[in-house]
Amino acid sequence: MNDNEIMNSVLEFAYNKAKEAGIIEGGRFTDHEISKLEGIEKNRINFNADYLNKKGLVKWAAMGGNIAITVEGIDEYEKNTQT
Repeated sequence: MNDNEIMNSVLEFAYNKAKEAGIIEGGRFTDHEISKLEGIEKNRINFNADYLNKKGLVKWAAMGGNIAITVEGIDEYEKNTQT
């Protein structure tokens, strides 16, 4: 899986978590959860999550390892998945 695919997976996972929670910032998850689900090394998830965080598409708390999508991330995800 290349970096672009990993970023898309992180955004999709974050988007789905927020939808399940019914609140944008309530859809938090850890790098471990997505690593287990997608079979991607945690350091590669962290690198790409950090990039998405700096772009403002997710909020990533390095201390707790929690990741949540932002409004901008939702817009980006929906724009990229429209058919």
